[in-house]
Amino acid sequence: MLKTIKNRKTLFVFIKLFLFAAVLFLLYTQISKIDKDQWDAFHIERPMVFVLVLLLVIPNIGVAFLKWKLTLKTIGVDAQKTQRVQSFFAGVVTGMLTPNMLGNFIGRFYYFERKHRIQIILFTLLSNFAQFIASITFGWISILILGGLLVVKNENQFIVWVGLIMIASYLVYFFFENFLVKLRKKKYAKELKSILQKNKNYRFKLLGLSFTRFLIFTSQFSLLLYAFGEEINAELITAIWQVYLLTMIAPSLFLGKIGVKESIALFVLSAIGLNEFSILFTSLIIWTINSFLPAIVGVIVCKNDFQDE
Repeated sequence: MLKTIKNRKTLFVFIKLFLFAAVLFLLYTQISKIDKDQWDAFHIERPMVFVLVLLLVIPNIGVAFLKWKLTLKTIGVDAQKTQRVQSFFAGVVTGMLTPNMLGNFIGRFYYFERKHRIQIILFTLLSNFAQFIASITFGWISILILGGLLVVKNENQFIVWVGLIMIASYLVYFFFENFLVKLRKKKYAKELKSILQKNKNYRFKLLGLSFTRFLIFTSQFSLLLYAFGEEINAELITAIWQVYLLTMIAPSLFLGKIGVKESIALFVLSAIGLNEFSILFTSLIIWTINSFLPAIVGVIVCKNDFQDE
């Protein structure tokens, strides 16, 4: 027994070191894209706005944590505060290494008993899907406001597909338990359907938090560009919504879509006349404060409190 515990602790330390190295590699990859001349040209014209962007990290992470607390409460898991915090940040670390944070359930469910793990996986994926819906909804609104996509040729067919995907996403999100009829013999399917029926407001609350979080991190992006000397207007804000829409649907296999958002941001935002250096620095800083630093916190605070049963 003691040997098993010792081996587990050794494995957990190794995993933390590996994740720490992976996170540092991501940061190095991002920074290496910027040459010396770009660094020399870097300066902040509105320092107080830059400080505001940093402060917005707190509500950004806070809303994500509220989604996690709501999920645990809905499932009926009576978790202690340290358990909620550690599992949340463990999810931040594993999610960062997968496209669109889809792998955040991997870091989370090990902190809970086996009987809750299937529910945690499914409801975490549902929470991720709510964030997907927020991105595609605001992206669609952006398309309508700007009269189309800024960088895609022959866009009419693409716009139709985005609209259809958005409608289908809402239908699946609110009615997907009806598709579980074929799985009625599966215990977890019945439990999932029962939980959703007993908590009819859960998906509305989850969607509201997802919309709020989307507005927070897109506000960070626009405010940071403003701190670098760009002007905020409706065109800029809605163009940023298109950046997140295209980032979400762009293909990527791993590492949190590293480099994808930066490339898309350059294509989209340079099309409305923004300085390329400002776009690049903004993308790097947003990635650092919203993804890299929380992942570092996760590597530090997560403990080997995994549940076996």
